[in-house]
This record gives sequence, C-alpha cells and structure tokens, in this order.
Amino acid sequence: MAMNISHIWIGVFDSGAPDDYFVEHYSDDDDAPINLFAAEQDETFYDHDWLEISFVDASESTDVRLFVDGHSYSEDYLDAVVEKAAGLGIERINVFVLADKNEFSSPRSVVGEKYRLEYLGEFTCNT
Repeated sequence: MAMNISHIWIGVFDSGAPDDYFVEHYSDDDDAPINLFAAEQDETFYDHDWLEISFVDASESTDVRLFVDGHSYSEDYLDAVVEKAAGLGIERINVFVLADKNEFSSPRSVVGEKYRLEYLGEFTCNT
C-alpha cells in the first residue's frame, strides 16, 4: 500500500536533538507516547512504517529544495514545499518528515528550546 495523501513537516534542530526527539520508547503504559514527536502531535503511537524521517546535524543544514529532493514522492510536492517554506521565512533545514495522512489526526507545528518543526500541510503523492 502506498501513500496517497501525506503530511509534511520541515525543521531545524540543534545538534543531537533529532535523535532524542524521534527515538521510540515503549513501555507497559499504553497511554504513554512513544516519543516526543508523537506527544507533540497529540498521539500516543504511530506506525513508523508509514513515516519517512530524515535529518542531519545542524552544522549540515541545507537549502530546503536540496534537502527535500529525493525523498519518497518528492516530485509531487517539492515545489509546493519550497514555496511554503519560503512563505514562513525558512531557507535552510536539517529535518524532514513525511507521514501517511492516516497516522496523525491533528498535525501541528511545534517549537521547543532546541528545535522548530513546521507543519506544512497535506500533500498529494501520486503513487
């Protein structure tokens, strides 16, 4: 099964932050979010098979177009992502997240002490 509609986030994280933010932790408490990303998206769980997360160290952040190009289905949304990023004043990123629409019911942008993750919206992925 392929993604038809996807959520996309882009961001800037200080060095080391993406590892801590996206690493999944499981416990006996089914109500505990699997990581900070899930918690800040108001989810306890998501199927990581339906997410594509990539990041590099903050010192390697790069132009939005260069970073996003080459991700799954990027030919379908690349120009729109670059345009939305420019509208938000974002020129360089070091984090990209692509998720199937069905994994998150209320996706949102979040800002923390060491990161900024902008939710750009839903994008069609022609499969």
